[in-house]
Amino acid sequence: MNSTIVALSTARGRSAIAVVRMSGDNALEIAKKFFSPFPKQPNLLKVGTLRTKHFDEHAMCVYFCAPHSYTGENTVEFHCHGGTAVSNAVVETCLEHGAVMAQNGEFSKRAFINGKQNLTNAEGIIEMIDAETASAAKAGANLLENKLGKRIVELQDVLLDAISASEAALDYPEEDLELPTAESVAQSLQNVVAQLDGIIATSALGKVAKYGIDVAIVGAPNVGKSSLLNALLGQDRAIVSGIEGTTRDTLTESVFYRDIKFNFVDTAGLRQTADEIEAEGIRRAKCAADKADVVLYVTDDPTDQSTYQTDKPVIKIFNKSDLFGKAECGKNQLSISAKGGEVEELKQMLYDMFDAGDIETSDLLITNQRHLGCLKQARQQLQQVLQATVTLDVVSSMIRSAWETLGEITGTSAEEDIINRIYSKFCLGK
Repeated sequence: MNSTIVALSTARGRSAIAVVRMSGDNALEIAKKFFSPFPKQPNLLKVGTLRTKHFDEHAMCVYFCAPHSYTGENTVEFHCHGGTAVSNAVVETCLEHGAVMAQNGEFSKRAFINGKQNLTNAEGIIEMIDAETASAAKAGANLLENKLGKRIVELQDVLLDAISASEAALDYPEEDLELPTAESVAQSLQNVVAQLDGIIATSALGKVAKYGIDVAIVGAPNVGKSSLLNALLGQDRAIVSGIEGTTRDTLTESVFYRDIKFNFVDTAGLRQTADEIEAEGIRRAKCAADKADVVLYVTDDPTDQSTYQTDKPVIKIFNKSDLFGKAECGKNQLSISAKGGEVEELKQMLYDMFDAGDIETSDLLITNQRHLGCLKQARQQLQQVLQATVTLDVVSSMIRSAWETLGEITGTSAEEDIINRIYSKFCLGK
């Protein structure tokens, strides 16, 4: 018998409504002890009285019968008044009557164990909860809808064919089996690698959707870096003065543009200095540029031909056009007046540079580092198979490793599926 777990499912703190959830074999029996009148049928909210040792709460109750619930178990939810004291009293009452506190993620873990979701579904829920933009929420929703899981199963299916054929040839060499040729197996594996490449490639957009774009603002002292940050934010966040070296440390602020989060980092002016504190600020500026997705190199000289040396994309900003006039600009260059707030074109340039508009039309984006690691590892394993000159048993083992690596994404296991595939495709029994 599974223990019956309980936890507050909504956020803690002052709110209109709080939801307390119980799940387990005894959830209904426990709830009937202190909520009345208890609902007569599942899936419908019932208004009633929830009796705690401190007070009686006017609340609502709904229950879901196994397996037709989120966890696949008998589940009860209490919808009570929000606030810490009320929800704590409801949880305490559940514990007094036999429930135990749920661990972090235990409801979703039980849903996985009971076959109600796979690992990508569960991770999709977390990504939706953590999403700061509609794009990030959409990426999480795609995980929740199992779009990645379905693609993974399709790829695993191809690998299963190759594994089952190899193992059947090894175990039953005397049988006259119609097995795929080595060339056809290699072609299938190459196709899987190509599809993995396509999925992995979405991780660049996935990072943009989930975390946004990190933008470092660098340049010499007093070229208007802090003024540019303020203009991008639409508020006076950074101190602006005519004294060189005003900015000694990095200053990070975020702004949303067309549903994409931009994380701008203002930095200390780059120059040679004997000042120990300023030198540390310059070191941090270079570090910020190294970590950024793109660098904004700011100058106030319209004839300046220099750039910031980095392997990251660079947009050169000719600032103070209100004082020095518009500079002649090439690709990835803009002439603006940060003081005049001329930054909309820059935001659009950043947006276009990372193809952020493609996020809206993408059905699948890799936003999870665990998924990305598994995809890259499986691809590497299959590449090794294609390049190897080894015996059939080793080939089968190597493909199996790739199958299992992909299975780590959804939480599937290999052994039973492989055995079933062998016996379903080949008439081996006599």
